[in-house]
Amino acid sequence: MYINNKFCHPGHVTVKETVCSKDVELLAVSLRPYYTPREFSHCIIICVYVPPKAMPDTACDVIHATVARLQTQHTEAFFAITGDFNHVTLNSTLTNFHQFVDCATRKNKTIDLLYANVKDAYSATPLPPLGFSDHNLIHLQPLYIPKVQRLPVTTHTFRVWSPETEEALRDCFETTDWSLLQGSDDLEEATACTTDYINFCMDIVVPTKTIRCYPNNKPWVTRDVKQLLNRKKKLFKENNLTELRSVQRELKSRMKEAKVAYGKKVEMKMKDNAKEAWQGIKKITGCGKKRGMAEGDLSMCNDLNHFYNRFGNSDTEGSISLVTSIPTPPQPTLDNHSLAGSHLPHSQPPIPKDKGEVAEWQNNTQQLS
Repeated sequence: MYINNKFCHPGHVTVKETVCSKDVELLAVSLRPYYTPREFSHCIIICVYVPPKAMPDTACDVIHATVARLQTQHTEAFFAITGDFNHVTLNSTLTNFHQFVDCATRKNKTIDLLYANVKDAYSATPLPPLGFSDHNLIHLQPLYIPKVQRLPVTTHTFRVWSPETEEALRDCFETTDWSLLQGSDDLEEATACTTDYINFCMDIVVPTKTIRCYPNNKPWVTRDVKQLLNRKKKLFKENNLTELRSVQRELKSRMKEAKVAYGKKVEMKMKDNAKEAWQGIKKITGCGKKRGMAEGDLSMCNDLNHFYNRFGNSDTEGSISLVTSIPTPPQPTLDNHSLAGSHLPHSQPPIPKDKGEVAEWQNNTQQLS
């Protein structure tokens, strides 16, 4: 893997994992580019080569295990999996990843693929091969729009309280003749008049402040952290490197404290308000959404049988039962023993008492038996 120094500093490149076996060769590299959308902490690029004679199931299992482990460790990272997959695809293994190469890469076959955990991230354009290579180059044009450009900015207005404003508001209420506001016999009218007057006094005495919240802001970025970030930007423009390093160290420690405080806040919220916590969990996991019946046919059922049976012993491989048709519930049958017994089935017609119907009843009984 070659990384341009103008794209990422060499000190911010770390090899996370390497795998080399007869079924797959894998290299996972973590890097922090100079510019990354705020919703991504960093990027993890995984290079893959699957030999032509590799076992597809084994290769997919190794790739899936590696990606799952890295995603657990780095929940906010951008993942991209690329390389020569030959006859293997990850469409059924990594269902939350999207494949972007839709053109031929070697003759008329598409064997060089790119998977990413973001939808609509790239568009692929084929280019001539490099040197004597028999694989075409693929130019990937970024199409991802950052969250700050996709979602609108929300504004929040709140009152700025201080001991001075509280004292001024208290004086305003003490000099008010409340009997004039509550002189009406109608309780609702007196309540509305008193409430409007209190809000009027608060609007005059207590100042308000409006802030803008961007959709890509992290929830643990507090007021103190924001002030340090603005100070860091100002020192960078002034080219004050000495003070910049000091602010950077302080910012790093404040960020850790803010994350710990936010984690404790979420834990307390889950303990105090179980309903809201459960709603958040359902929103994250997608639970509660109405889903239709899964699509598939008999071949899909047989593939699932083979897939789950592989976890058993090797000697049970021949015991897989293939689905050949849709099973139908068994129908009750009548035999001579059931007819002769005392417990007759419900489907047997009752014995007629009229002599004229005896012959017809005997005929029907013989047909049933």
